[in-house]
Amino acid sequence: MSSTLSHIATELVENNSIDPQFFDKFDVKRGLRNKDGSGVLAGLSRVSSAIGVKKVGEEQVPVEGQLTYRGVEIRDVIRRYAGGSRFCFEDVTFFLLVGRYPTAEEMADLKGIIRDARELPPEIVTHIIKGIPSHNVMNKFQTGLSALYAFDATPESLDPYENFLKSIRILAKLPSLLAYSYLVAFKPNAELVHPPADLSIAETFLYILHEGRLPTQTESIILDLCLVLHAEHGGGNNSTFAARVVTSSESDIYSSLASAVGGLKGPLHGSANKKVMEMIADIQANVKQYSDMDLLKGYLKRIAKKEVFDHSGLFYGFGHAVYTLSDPRALVLIEYAKQLAKEKGREAELQLYFDIAREAPQIFSEVKGSTKIITPNIDFYSGFVYDCLGIPEPIYTPIFGLARATGWCAHRIEEILSGKRIIRPGYKYV
Repeated sequence: MSSTLSHIATELVENNSIDPQFFDKFDVKRGLRNKDGSGVLAGLSRVSSAIGVKKVGEEQVPVEGQLTYRGVEIRDVIRRYAGGSRFCFEDVTFFLLVGRYPTAEEMADLKGIIRDARELPPEIVTHIIKGIPSHNVMNKFQTGLSALYAFDATPESLDPYENFLKSIRILAKLPSLLAYSYLVAFKPNAELVHPPADLSIAETFLYILHEGRLPTQTESIILDLCLVLHAEHGGGNNSTFAARVVTSSESDIYSSLASAVGGLKGPLHGSANKKVMEMIADIQANVKQYSDMDLLKGYLKRIAKKEVFDHSGLFYGFGHAVYTLSDPRALVLIEYAKQLAKEKGREAELQLYFDIAREAPQIFSEVKGSTKIITPNIDFYSGFVYDCLGIPEPIYTPIFGLARATGWCAHRIEEILSGKRIIRPGYKYV
């Protein structure tokens, strides 16, 4: 802190803090939330829906979580790929952007666009990925994404079809942008390989990250499905809303997506699986026989009482802003986590997750004296899955961004066509 201005620190806090009573007095929807925790209705969408409660009279009643893509239940979306397709994410990308599944000919064309667009401009590799001294992959993600503007002949276009093509070309570049950024920051002697042309987006990411090792079929399919599960989650989540806000000003796609990355970078949005992994590591270090339920429950109580781990009293990976009784994405991912744990010889470790998922809600209720329902969300299991795939923690949130870029692009096209008004909520001077 500057010694010449350090005396203003107290004033800075006092003059920029608002008494909480004013928010109630003026009925301010803090965080664009209603008093019952539901989101303020700020727009309409045909892209997706996430539901965790239903309204009965004036009450919000918890229900089993429901996520739909274009009106199709996520479980039914996943069932489409029961045969083990390597290109689930590309298929879902077309589905979310266009509103229907692609024909075989359209899918071939889509793969061709991705193949032709996957190479990053060498200037971005040299001057941003290698040139900027940042070890934060999300920072490189945001900066590199913004820089792609300079390599687009028509970057300001608001034409829906042009934005569809831009979306696909941007998605094609994200595996190398993210994997190169990680390798340069954390493995400076790593080889920045160029993947074979016939790989899917999921395979391309794993191939580059593992410096030229082709992923197994199980690894490819499971990461591909993880991308599908994270691809979209309603228009009101923080990063998607940020993309819609910037789009509403008629700004370019690169600025809109960079703003979304900025929202996802915040720890309250995108890094829950990192905290889950830290919590699990702490439990494993302190409960030597974590198959002993009495020992495990005793330590979980100490976490809830803020005595151990990070002293927050939180069980990370539990609860959700929308879902109450269940997270449908987590229920899908569990089955693939079992398959991966068996292949990697980590079934006992996965059992620990299941034991915590069973015991933590009741312990939380007892210790906190709370009636709030908390259940495991997708982040509770996704870190374990990524770890089994050999994906390091600094790139967990960037993978989320790689997947969610599909949803951001779909909402951008919808905002261009249906928003038609700059998003500008009110703030009252007090």
